[in-house]
Amino acid sequence: MIKKGLVLAFTLIIAGGLFSCSSQKGADKSGDGKKTIGEAPKKGRAIGKATIFDDDLALARDRALDDARNKLVEKVLGSTVSGNSIVENFRLVSNVIESKSYGLVKNEEVIEEGSTGNLYSITIEGTVDPAVVSDAIKDALERYGKPRFMVLIDETIAGKKNEPGFTITEVNIQKIMGQAGFKFVDAERTQQLMQTERRNMTNAMYGNISNDMLQLLLNDVGADILIVGKAKLVNQTAQMKKILQEYNAGNTQMKSIAASIDLKAIDVYTGVTLSTVTPNSPGIGNFINIENASRLAIQKALERREMLGVNNSTTQKFDTGNFINQIIDKFVEAATKRQINLTVMGLDYTGMMKFRNQIAQRIRGVKDVALKGQMGNAAKVEVYFAGKTNAFLDELMSKSEKLGFKIEIKENFVNRAVLNVSKIAK
Repeated sequence: MIKKGLVLAFTLIIAGGLFSCSSQKGADKSGDGKKTIGEAPKKGRAIGKATIFDDDLALARDRALDDARNKLVEKVLGSTVSGNSIVENFRLVSNVIESKSYGLVKNEEVIEEGSTGNLYSITIEGTVDPAVVSDAIKDALERYGKPRFMVLIDETIAGKKNEPGFTITEVNIQKIMGQAGFKFVDAERTQQLMQTERRNMTNAMYGNISNDMLQLLLNDVGADILIVGKAKLVNQTAQMKKILQEYNAGNTQMKSIAASIDLKAIDVYTGVTLSTVTPNSPGIGNFINIENASRLAIQKALERREMLGVNNSTTQKFDTGNFINQIIDKFVEAATKRQINLTVMGLDYTGMMKFRNQIAQRIRGVKDVALKGQMGNAAKVEVYFAGKTNAFLDELMSKSEKLGFKIEIKENFVNRAVLNVSKIAK
């Protein structure tokens, strides 16, 4: 009985591998058995306010307008959304539009605006469509600079180790994610780097990115996100052949491969892990030769809702899977609230406190400023900013005199900077 039970279980695994893709294609996108109900566009009105600093009415108006848009979206979507996926995406998008509007408000009209004392107020009226939440996320990624991916996978097929840039897994990842609009570094560039930067590339494949490699990937290669992982392939042809012979069924010359793929996505800019996935079960590929059986197994392992996603037979569109969705969520959040590490030299604790407050209040796009430690006149500061380091530094330098500080940039890297700062004598 035990032997027959194992035979039946193995047969079901093979069958599952053959039909897993077709069974997933008809699944609903929300993943909880519920369909997301589309909502009609809603019209509303909201008032935004912002403090005026340094008589800078333009900055205050921008902030007040962002505040009004944020309140309008929250007011309209908060009362009209249906379905878990829209609610979750709204929470994400609400973070996005805190600092910049990404097109959620349509037909926008300013009803009233003006300043009273040090406060600027603006009233807007506009239409908010719940259906554009996903478009707002896409637009956020587009405006951030169309992030590009590099894929480095450790893959061995039939005893042969394939170099990154040449692996079947990488080709499949680029093909599948390409359907969702993601862009990739050319495979030829990856192959070239494996020749010239083998040690650094190998370390990167295992998630260890040196500062030199970070600069290379961002500035020379243009890779914003690194997908690394390992494709584990198991040849189960012998077991399958034994079962088929015992039951005198099927082509005993078929090869059977089980593929299990672990993936991790790393934001090269910050080093933060955006998404990880380890599949619960392997993808099964059956073919007359090992290579094609491996290709099929890898494709089936990746084309799952828990992994990269599936083609929806109902909508005829590609539904992104959990791995991609985590990347989108984290990257959009990071794009609007990136951590920039500053080393600030020249200010005592009191001066540092004033400098931090000035940055937080007067530099547009700054979400938070946190002092992480100070020794004498040297301080470590984390700035969370809606943009890249250069944009923050440009804004900081343009307003340095109004902030009351003389600022000298000593070092500038992709995610950190060293500043000499001193108070301007009055």
